[in-house]
Amino acid sequence: MRIIDLHCDTITRIFHSGQILYDNDCHLSIKKMLQADYLMQCFALFVNLKETETPYQRCLEYIEHFQKEMESNKEYIRQIYCYEDLLKNRENNIMSAMLTIEEGAVIEGDLEKLRHFYSLGVRMMTLTWNYENEIGHPNQMLDQDNWQEVKDKGLTSFGREVIKEMNRLGMIVDVSHGSDKLFFDVIEITDKPIVASHSNSRTVNHCPRNLTDEMIVKLKENGGVAGINYCPAFISKETDINQIPMIVEHIKHIARVGGVETVALGSDFDGIKTPKGLSDCSKMDLLTQALRKEGFSEEDIDKIYFRNFLRVLAANCK
Repeated sequence: MRIIDLHCDTITRIFHSGQILYDNDCHLSIKKMLQADYLMQCFALFVNLKETETPYQRCLEYIEHFQKEMESNKEYIRQIYCYEDLLKNRENNIMSAMLTIEEGAVIEGDLEKLRHFYSLGVRMMTLTWNYENEIGHPNQMLDQDNWQEVKDKGLTSFGREVIKEMNRLGMIVDVSHGSDKLFFDVIEITDKPIVASHSNSRTVNHCPRNLTDEMIVKLKENGGVAGINYCPAFISKETDINQIPMIVEHIKHIARVGGVETVALGSDFDGIKTPKGLSDCSKMDLLTQALRKEGFSEEDIDKIYFRNFLRVLAANCK
């Protein structure tokens, strides 16, 4: 059991499609996770602000659905609330599930709602998605080929309160989707390791959803990690060829700049069109083979696949 994936949108997808988590036509299912030897999946509850006027209530509906799936599949996978829970699950050969949120607007500008989500088991939150919210500003995708790169707007004053409260509670701060300034604002405030749960290298492929080298260095100093995203447009400009070698290039670059300890996995399965060569989570062995071919040791691969995020989890969720 060696794979931890920091981000997928599978719960939102099966909620709306009427499928089940155990077996489906999604990028990720329990059957596929077992085949790929998963240790833990972070299940993001993605709420699109353009599709609901009540993001808090919509997120609660997703949580209820997640809980039903956990109960139905408890012989295979169980929700964790802290680092020790994961260790117990692993001892019992049970996969772990961590509940996360993608879109900080679900707390509707209310720290009490953040605390409620924590009480339900949410242990990581992506502060923004594609729209400005009460917490801060994103690097906004205007359409498939155009981005608004935001360097002068970061966290709001309320957003700064959110970071401090997440640190206090033991909820991991996720800066993926955030503006460049939001990233640096968070780094300045946080006293815990953070994540960019599904972001790649901007040097390898220029896209405002990816991290600059300066960000990677700051992430290293913070003790955090970047989860490699498999979205074709974030990986490379050439999306009609096998992109696994380019995924490896992102891993190599982040490891060169921030050390191998700064790299993790954050697929974005079921929130993206998958890249050529990595159609779903059962194909993860193809990435493992490519990393070995490029000279990564088994120790390095273990760090990337699960050990690095275990360090972040242990520091935040005791």
